[in-house]
Amino acid sequence: MYTINLISIPFVLFIAWAKGRGLIRWAFMAYIFGFWSIIVLFLVKNRPIKLYQIPQPLKDLVTARTFKRELKEIKYPLDLQKDI
Repeated sequence: MYTINLISIPFVLFIAWAKGRGLIRWAFMAYIFGFWSIIVLFLVKNRPIKLYQIPQPLKDLVTARTFKRELKEIKYPLDLQKDI
């Protein structure tokens, strides 16, 4: 492949992300077709951008660990008033 195909990959990926398309597939197409894949990308319909959410069990685990860490720092009742 030509060097111009490698240069086109970040541009195509940014446009694919903005259009809500899969990045791996469009990176492969940009590697093969180069800047010509941008033309095809402008012809496809927009999809909503996927914003991935953190699973609730993982949020609970992080919250529990930070709460335990904060409890270890508290030795006296006056330490509770320092945060306020």
